[in-house]
Amino acid sequence: MKKGYLGVMLDCSRNAVMSVAELKNFILTLKKTGYNCLQLYTEDTYEIEGEPQFGYRRGKYTKAELKEIDAFAKKNGVELMPCIQTLAHLNQIFRYPKYQNINDANDILLVDDERTYELIEKMIATCAECFTSRNIHIGMDEAHMIGRGRYYELHGASNRFNVLLRHLSRVSQIAEKYGFKPMMWSDMFFRIAGKGEYYHKKKIPRPVMEKVPENVQLVYWDYYNENPEIVDCMIEHHLDFKRNVWIAGGAWKWRGFESDNRKSLSQTKVLLCSAKKQGVNNILLTMWGDNGGECSPYAVLPSLVYAAECAKGNFGEENAKKRFAELFGEEWDDFMLCDFVDEDLKKRQKEGFSLGVKEMLYSDYFLGTFDCGVLGTGEERKAYEKLAEKLEAAAKRSKNYGYMFESYAALARVLAVKYDLGYLTREAYEKGDKNALAALLPDYEKTLVNLENFVAVYEKQWMKENKPHGFDVQDIRLGGIIRRTKSCTRRLRAYLNGELEKIIIPVDRMFEEYPKIKLNPKQVKSVTNGVQMTYNGKEGQSYRVYDEKNKFLCISKITDGKLKLEKSFWN
Repeated sequence: MKKGYLGVMLDCSRNAVMSVAELKNFILTLKKTGYNCLQLYTEDTYEIEGEPQFGYRRGKYTKAELKEIDAFAKKNGVELMPCIQTLAHLNQIFRYPKYQNINDANDILLVDDERTYELIEKMIATCAECFTSRNIHIGMDEAHMIGRGRYYELHGASNRFNVLLRHLSRVSQIAEKYGFKPMMWSDMFFRIAGKGEYYHKKKIPRPVMEKVPENVQLVYWDYYNENPEIVDCMIEHHLDFKRNVWIAGGAWKWRGFESDNRKSLSQTKVLLCSAKKQGVNNILLTMWGDNGGECSPYAVLPSLVYAAECAKGNFGEENAKKRFAELFGEEWDDFMLCDFVDEDLKKRQKEGFSLGVKEMLYSDYFLGTFDCGVLGTGEERKAYEKLAEKLEAAAKRSKNYGYMFESYAALARVLAVKYDLGYLTREAYEKGDKNALAALLPDYEKTLVNLENFVAVYEKQWMKENKPHGFDVQDIRLGGIIRRTKSCTRRLRAYLNGELEKIIIPVDRMFEEYPKIKLNPKQVKSVTNGVQMTYNGKEGQSYRVYDEKNKFLCISKITDGKLKLEKSFWN
C-alpha cells in the first residue's frame, strides 16, 4: 500500500482519560508497531481558556499536558492529531446551563447560532496552540437529530443536507483560519441520503458532494461490516466526493471489560483489503471506550499489530503472530484470552444469544435480566475457571502486562461462580427446593469475596493506565453489585430461616392489568418459534400468556386477529 497515515484513534472521553505517563508508553508502543499517527479523541476532556465547566472534573488534559504529549510524540516520529467534536457527542457540556442555549437536540450543537461558532473557535484555537500537527478531526458523526430540535423551533423544517453543509462550511473556515486541514466522520451524508440507513447503494446527490469544502477530508468508519461488496461500494461512494479519504476500522475494546480481537481481525481484513484495492492509503484504527471505558487499551494489541501488517499487504494471521512475538516478546494467544471467548466458552450460552461479560457481571441474582441465554449446566463455570487459570498463567509469563492479566483473571473468577448463580437461584426457588437454595449460599459468599478481589486489582489497572477521574463511576457500579450481593445473600438466608415468605416477585406480577390466557402445547410451540397464530381475542389487547402448567411465557398482543409477541420471558 502507498505510504500514507497509519494511525490509531484513542478515546479519552468516555470516562477513561489515559494518563500523560501512560500516553507516552502508548506512543512508544505505536511507534514500535509501525504507526505514524495518534488521534487523541477528546469531546470535552481538554482545557479551554475561559470555559471552566468544559470537561469539569472529568480528567481533562491541560494545555501544558497536551503540549508535553505532542512534543514527545513528535520526537518519536508519531504525529499527534487533535480529534474533537464540533457538532454531536457533546452531551457532557449540556449538563450546564451555560451551554444549554446552544443545544439543538440530544447531544447536538445548535447550527447557525453565532454562540456555537464562538465556542468552536475556542476549541480549535486551543488545538492550534497545543498541537503541531496541521490535521484536525472535527467529528460530526451520529448527529441523527440535527435540525429537529431547537433548530426546528427557530427555523422550521429545513433541508438537513443544507443544515449540515452550512455548519461544515463554518467549521472548516475556522479550522483553515488556524492553519488546519480538517477531516470529519462522513456517516451523516449517508444517513441523511438513506433516511437513517448507513449502508445503502443510494449515491449522495452530486450538488451535495460539490458543496463539501475542498479542504475537508472524509473518514469512512466501519466497525461491523464483513461483507466485501458493501465495503467496496461504500469506499467507491466516498471516492466520488473527490476529496481525501481515510478508512477507519475498529480495535474492539468497547464491549465492556473484555476485548473482541476476533471481531477486529475479521473486519479489519475485509476493510483493508478493499482499501488496498481502491488505493486508499490513510488508515485509522479506532479504540472507543463506550459507556465506561473499562477495557485496557493493551487488550487489543493483537488487533493493532494485525492492522499494521494488513496495511503492508500481509493479511495472514500467522504472520501477525510472528510479528507480535518479535515486537513485544509476549504470547499472542495470551492476549486473545482477553476476549473472554475460547474453545471452552463458545457454547457457554444458548444459541442465538450473545451475552458479554458486562451483562453477566451486573445481571441481578433475583431479577435475572440477562439470564435468558444461560444454559445452567455447570459447564460454564468450569469454562470460566479454566479461563481464569490461563489468565493467571499469562500474568506470570508477561513481561509488561502482568497487571492486566491479573485483573482479567480476577474477573473470570467472579464469573466462574456468578455467571449462572441467579439462574440457579430462581430455578430452585420456583420449584420450592429449599435444600438446593441452601446449597447456593456458599456461592453467594464466594462471589462476594471474588468481587472484592476483582475491584482491588482492577483499580490497580485503572490507576496505572488512566487518570483517577472516572474510577468514581467504576466504584459506584462495582460497589453497587457488591452491595446487591450482600443484600441478596441476607434475603436468601432470611427466607430459608422462615423470616420471609417470598424473596423473588414473579415477573408476571408486573403485568397484572393484562388478561391471562393459557395455550396448549401446539400453540406454545408456535409462539416460542415466533409464529403469529390466529386467536379469538380483543383486537389491540395485550395478554399474559401461559402454558398448560401455568408457566408464564410472554406478553402478546392481538393484532389483525393474530397473537403477536411483544416481550418474551421464557428461558
